Amino acid sequence: MKTRVTITLDPGVVRKAKAAARLRHTNLSALIEGLLVQTTRRGAARPTSFTRKWTGKFDVRPSDGDPLLDALKDKYGLADK
Repeated sequence: MKTRVTITLDPGVVRKAKAAARLRHTNLSALIEGLLVQTTRRGAARPTSFTRKWTGKFDVRPSDGDPLLDALKDKYGLADK
């Protein structure tokens, strides 16, 4: 048996969430329930670390002779390839 829950959301968020639900051929309640199930399955007590979340998302620019940038790239194994 399902339990009815009341939540308060910004109208813009609701509009976007309903659109996302339509794209998934579901309703807003099912979308929210699925997100909550995923969140609790992953373990809310252990969120993804900042480093793990962003590793590999950015490219390191060429140093162009900048000694500080060269030293940091050497320290963290990001030397130009």
